[in-house]
Amino acid sequence: MASEKIMMGLDIGSSWVRAVVGSLNKDGQLMVDSICERPSEGVRSGVVVNVEQTLKTIASVIQEAELQAGVEVQSVITGVGGASVAGTQSQGVVGINTKDLEISSNDIYHSLEVARAFELPVDREILHTLVQDFSVDGKSGIKDPVDMTGHRLESKVLIVTGSASNCSNTRKALQRAGINQSRLVLSSLADAEVVLSSDEKEMGTILINLGGSTANMIVYQNGSPYYVGGVDLGSGSVTNDIAYMLNKPKMVAEQVKVESGSCYIPNVQADEKIIIPQVGGLPAIQMPKSELCKIIEPRMAEIFSMLKKDLDSKLPPSTYGGGVVLVGGGSLLSGVTDLASEIFRMQARIGFPEALPGLDRSYINPKYTTVLGLLKTEARKAGSSTGRVGKKDKRASKSEGFFGKVAGFFKTII
Repeated sequence: MASEKIMMGLDIGSSWVRAVVGSLNKDGQLMVDSICERPSEGVRSGVVVNVEQTLKTIASVIQEAELQAGVEVQSVITGVGGASVAGTQSQGVVGINTKDLEISSNDIYHSLEVARAFELPVDREILHTLVQDFSVDGKSGIKDPVDMTGHRLESKVLIVTGSASNCSNTRKALQRAGINQSRLVLSSLADAEVVLSSDEKEMGTILINLGGSTANMIVYQNGSPYYVGGVDLGSGSVTNDIAYMLNKPKMVAEQVKVESGSCYIPNVQADEKIIIPQVGGLPAIQMPKSELCKIIEPRMAEIFSMLKKDLDSKLPPSTYGGGVVLVGGGSLLSGVTDLASEIFRMQARIGFPEALPGLDRSYINPKYTTVLGLLKTEARKAGSSTGRVGKKDKRASKSEGFFGKVAGFFKTII
């Protein structure tokens, strides 16, 4: 273990807090060592509303994960999402002043500085500066302009910001749980890390995480993220609707939703019946499944419609060859892909996380995409920062120097 780097991914959700411990050996191979979860307390709509309650849950999950892995974790990468996260398109333009007009890493560094030089509200915090592409003398679509010749370099980026108070409260809870080093990462980026292939990102894909009280979305075009956002509604809202309409406790409503729920009425047979458990020792009752679907479908349709409306207002119409990919616990609801396909007017599928080494098959489930994505994100960052390279040519050395320098400026290019 001495030669391995130990990492932890922590997903602080409104319904569950999940932690995964992994190790990166000297050859750069990631191994999952433990994973555990606890019902969440003190978090609402992806925002920490009670530091004390959140602290207890976090400390419990971290301790169990450490015990299972037999290690002590010093740093954690944590996901951030919900409606408090937003993306802003920005551009940075610089002139090339060298005699040979050759673009260097310093020029890229300066263009990114310019892109970030806008007035940020006091209640916002920059989480990521995500490069989309570069333009040299008006020629766009360039991914790596180093060593190219030109007079004018323009960087196009997506600035991802989050609520400063929520980020502060999350860090405070982690510190009081014994974690002195933490890094906050957009949850949707972590989802994409273990669900989407490079081809899907290049073709264009809409990735939606249906959590308990939030729905997060990230949109890829030409291999880069062009939109991030979310709404403070999730599968927990469906549970609340069922509990209200059927006058049942939330525990019963959740059971009914998971076992018998569907969010797409055309898939339900008119004569299909379901069993509704009763409380207080009363006998269970039957009801048409279509009636339950009439409760669930409007709420799920509202979530998808809100996401689509915001996307349409931020990006021009485009084609998405990768369609819609759904992850999170809410993606397991029957009929969810059919409903998403109808609202977004494109194909939809459920996304499953990558089968990482050491991961039990039971965790290859859409519920665990975020926490596993956080771990892989940290592993990739750690692997690239160690500079483990065997034979390398002059250009490879230049490339490493560029990424090392840029990473020092904005830590969250992943």
